[in-house]
Amino acid sequence: MRKVLYYLYFNLSRLLKIFRFKEASMTLFRKALAIKGVRFSGRPRYIDHNVYLDPEGGLTLGYNVVISTNVIVLTHDYAYTVGLIALGKKPPTDVAVVAPVSVGDNCFIGAGAILLPGTSIGDNVIVGAGAVVKGKIDDDAIVIGNPSKVIARTSEWALKNEGRLQELTLLVDKH
Repeated sequence: MRKVLYYLYFNLSRLLKIFRFKEASMTLFRKALAIKGVRFSGRPRYIDHNVYLDPEGGLTLGYNVVISTNVIVLTHDYAYTVGLIALGKKPPTDVAVVAPVSVGDNCFIGAGAILLPGTSIGDNVIVGAGAVVKGKIDDDAIVIGNPSKVIARTSEWALKNEGRLQELTLLVDKH
């Protein structure tokens, strides 16, 4: 029954998105994700439908989070099974490491980023497109790359670029 409810909410939310009912779409998508086990500590601003969120080991998303297209969030890793087999110690069943992932408030996760098991992202963090993130990312950081590294403070970047808003082409959402 939970699976049916998940797919009902998921597909209705996609349909509402097509017809540009953003608020209703996000509300239903959030309900669908909660059924799968994703925990929310606040209302997300936007989560693209083309994401893979693995709540198996615990996944918490903060307030005002934006998760772009093709983002993958993993909370389990079966690489240890391969490693044990390579040592000639094949386990009777697959062995997975399970570790929670958390994303703080007011974060932006760029397209195609991958968050690995055990990742903890603080508040006001920008994760660049395609970044592969593992470990603890402190508040107010911009991280890019594979493996990811902190390249700047979000607040410093925003202050430096604040004046450029007039010269940029902006997409401004209507509420």
